[in-house]
Amino acid sequence: MKYIATILTLIALNNCVQAQQVRIKGTAEFKFSYANIKAGDDFATEASNKGDEVDLSIRQMPKNKRWYLTVSKTDINWPSSVSIYVRRTSGGSGNGYVWGGSYYTCIRNMPQSFLIGSGSLNNINLQYKLKGLSLSIPSNTYYTDIVYTLYEL
Repeated sequence: MKYIATILTLIALNNCVQAQQVRIKGTAEFKFSYANIKAGDDFATEASNKGDEVDLSIRQMPKNKRWYLTVSKTDINWPSSVSIYVRRTSGGSGNGYVWGGSYYTCIRNMPQSFLIGSGSLNNINLQYKLKGLSLSIPSNTYYTDIVYTLYEL
């Protein structure tokens, strides 16, 4: 019976704690215009979106509380030859700090460390890059889910 009481206590305590949040706002847009390409013309195999289209926010985190953020992806309809990368282009604003993530990180299907920080931050700008683009990839609309997971330290 003691074991059951301990589990119920932990559940009750967990419901009282205010949850930290990761919020993403914006859309990464990649525009391609290869309608007039001719045989022998150079073709860009990489594309980046603007560095301020997507904002990441870490909310409801105490000022001195450290955290780290992982990134991964889950492919829905995504060509295996195309890799997607992410980096942060700003430090955001708020009562905290952020380290890392200023160089492109290849987003894989397994979580990997992306950012380390403390406190709450708003408007950390993210930039995405696609590599491995090719005319041999059929014209289509492609999707992948990018997942950010916040861990308290």
